Amino acid sequence: MPHDKDFFHMDWEEEEADYITPLQLAALDKVAREVVSRRMAAPVIMFLESVKPLNWVASQLMLFLEPFYAWILGFKQVIDLRRALAKREAIPTLIDKIEELELERLKNRREENKKNPGLFRRIFNKLRGFKK
Repeated sequence: MPHDKDFFHMDWEEEEADYITPLQLAALDKVAREVVSRRMAAPVIMFLESVKPLNWVASQLMLFLEPFYAWILGFKQVIDLRRALAKREAIPTLIDKIEELELERLKNRREENKKNPGLFRRIFNKLRGFKK
C-alpha cells in the first residue's frame, strides 16, 4: 500500500481538467527521456503516431490496470501520466519532446565524434592528407 495518507482521495478538478498540468508535463518528459536514453525514438514515434486517436482509450486501460503496476512504477507519476494521456494534446506533446531530446542526443554524439574520432576515421583522414 502506498504510504500516502491521501491514497483514496480523488482530485476531480485535476482529473477533469482540459489542460496538461506541470506535473503531467514532468511525467511526459520522464517518459521521453527514457525512450531517448534507450535509443528507441523512431519506433516509439511511429507507434505513437499510429495510436494517436486511441489516447483516451489507453488512459482508461491504464486506469483499469493501475492497482497492479502503480506500486512498482511510482504511484504519483503513473497517475500524472494517465491523466496526461486522457487529453488530446498529450501524444503530440510527447512526440515533440522525444524528437527534441533525440536531436539533442544526436548533436552531442556528433560533437563527441568530432573531438574523438575512431580508428577508421583517423586512418581515412591520414590517407586523404588531413592533419589534426
